[in-house]
Amino acid sequence: MDFQKIEFSKSFYESILNGMLDLVRVIDIDGVVVFCNTKMKEEFGDQTGKKCYELFCKDSRCEDCIAIRSMRENSRFMKYAQHKDRFYYVISSPVHSEDGKVIGTVEVFRDITEQRKIEERLRRQNEILRRDLEFAKRLQQSLLPVIPRIEGYRITYTYKPCERLGGDFLDVINIDDKIVFYVADVAGHGLLASMVTIFVKQSIIKNAHTYINSSAQEIMKGVLLDFIEMNFPSEIYITIVLGILEKQSGKVTMISAGHVTEPILVKANKKVKMFSMRGQPIASIDLEQGFEMKETTLEKNDKLIFYSDGLIESKNKQGEMYGKKRLVKRILSIKNINTELLIRDVRNFVSDIDDDIAVLMIEKM
Repeated sequence: MDFQKIEFSKSFYESILNGMLDLVRVIDIDGVVVFCNTKMKEEFGDQTGKKCYELFCKDSRCEDCIAIRSMRENSRFMKYAQHKDRFYYVISSPVHSEDGKVIGTVEVFRDITEQRKIEERLRRQNEILRRDLEFAKRLQQSLLPVIPRIEGYRITYTYKPCERLGGDFLDVINIDDKIVFYVADVAGHGLLASMVTIFVKQSIIKNAHTYINSSAQEIMKGVLLDFIEMNFPSEIYITIVLGILEKQSGKVTMISAGHVTEPILVKANKKVKMFSMRGQPIASIDLEQGFEMKETTLEKNDKLIFYSDGLIESKNKQGEMYGKKRLVKRILSIKNINTELLIRDVRNFVSDIDDDIAVLMIEKM
């Protein structure tokens, strides 16, 4: 096959421009359109011989005329332009003579109308999602406990989600002569995890009232059965550490459903004890592993602390975790310790908290 040598003539360049799907026009140094490609003519008619600004039905140049800037500064400029109900991304590039002088500009119009429509739909959807998330945040915060005044005890808690919505949760339930309290951690963050925390609250309240005089194990089994009946996605699971305090005696029965953090008991004499308990998480399948229980008794000035893993697993810039040892050290060293002071100490240690944190403390007065 024989090929002819390409001749870089005017018709050659025009054929290239006419083959483009974008709209193209060439403007001379006086702002007059000297060429329109086929696509431009199809959209707007032949603009040749007209001032560049006439396309937009104006009597004078646009204030942000990129054609003038392109020729004056010998550089490429971009802007967005609207013609009736269509939107365009416009690029204006200088055109040079053989001796390198700027003699005009070539403008390429790319129709982005459909893209703009998609962006607007996304903007509206994001606004709806933002409002929904804000509502869900207020709803979740409204479910946090109002601590009951219990004679002989001081109860404090702090809850800090790493996002607008968190997967950690806690509650304190006053039932006759007992107090049920817990910290729960739903796998993940965001909207789904926060909605599952609502299930946690309602299920524990129901089962606590039903089985308060039976055992902590019956309460946890009831929550597990409720979870299985809800048919949550298989990737969702919950870990819980729950305690039942008998107000009169100070006896506390604790139980864990896969919760990795160990409750910390700080005695009045500064001795510290941690309670490690085995137990399966609350998941869509009953692993039949059961839930281990531990007991202790709170005496005057004793403190019992439940917390989520975000407290001890938060890392500083060097990648060092806050850790259990540092937590215990702070509990012992900070005078009149409370949960807010603990969170403040974590914030001072880490560069950025990237997990939810929930801390609950009961102190016998």
